[in-house]
Amino acid sequence: MKSTILILAALGTTLGTALTIPAAAQDRTPFSGIYGGIEAGVDWTKLDGDLKRDRSLYYGGILGYRQQMDGGLVFGAEGTFGDSGYNNNALGLKAEYEWSTSLILGKTFGDGNNLLFGKAGYARATFNPVGTPNDSFGDGGWRFGGGYERALTENVSFRLGGDYTTYGNGSEQWQAKGGLLLKF
Repeated sequence: MKSTILILAALGTTLGTALTIPAAAQDRTPFSGIYGGIEAGVDWTKLDGDLKRDRSLYYGGILGYRQQMDGGLVFGAEGTFGDSGYNNNALGLKAEYEWSTSLILGKTFGDGNNLLFGKAGYARATFNPVGTPNDSFGDGGWRFGGGYERALTENVSFRLGGDYTTYGNGSEQWQAKGGLLLKF
């Protein structure tokens, strides 16, 4: 009798677990929570007075928070901090660093591990006249962007995207970048 009760209990536990696994899989939210990561890509910056765009390597970090709704809608906010590598000898300027903050809105599709997103926010870059490090100045503007993100696991995703920043005074910036994000 004791053996029969143990077997039935084990069978019931196994059956109960098997029935809840599909429900748990449907509740996956790989795009919810606090996340951080790194990104790198190409930067094309043109300041007022430039004859052509400066092309350079961009690298930086990302920190943000997102919430994924039941229907696959994703919204949140993120910040970046990086170096655009801008260095224009003709103007005698180079970029020191840049930071941005943006609101994110996206939608999952396919198997729920794919995300298309758009963003809008504010970006600020600090420039330094070459040879006079104490005369640095900042310039800020509106940033718009978008991209695609693929969740590789529940906590790791890969992102491809692009950003456009207009500083409103004849200066603008384009960035194409890829990144690796970790959800905490």
